Amino acid sequence: MCECEEGKCNCSNECSEQSCGCGNSGECCSEGQYDKVDMFLYMAKGAKMELLKEKMKKRLEATEGKRLDKVADLIVGALLDQYKTEDDISRRKQELSEKLDKIFEEA
Repeated sequence: MCECEEGKCNCSNECSEQSCGCGNSGECCSEGQYDKVDMFLYMAKGAKMELLKEKMKKRLEATEGKRLDKVADLIVGALLDQYKTEDDISRRKQELSEKLDKIFEEA
């Protein structure tokens, strides 16, 4: 089966992009050439999924929000600690490099 998605053919194994007929035109989709109905149906499916995701977020916030806030705080804190550690390691490497440079310059 072939469908137009975002102005391009989306063909399954049953046909090739060159031979698929998107919409009723009998031609393959190309930039600017596609069935408007298919395009709007594709957009509507995407909008429906976005809306469902927003509704799920609201439900999760209402039922799990406080616990998820604690999880987020814990993870963000760990990430910030990791950044500090990486900065310390980077600084130590830089100091070591400078000390080595001085040693080799003395020779």
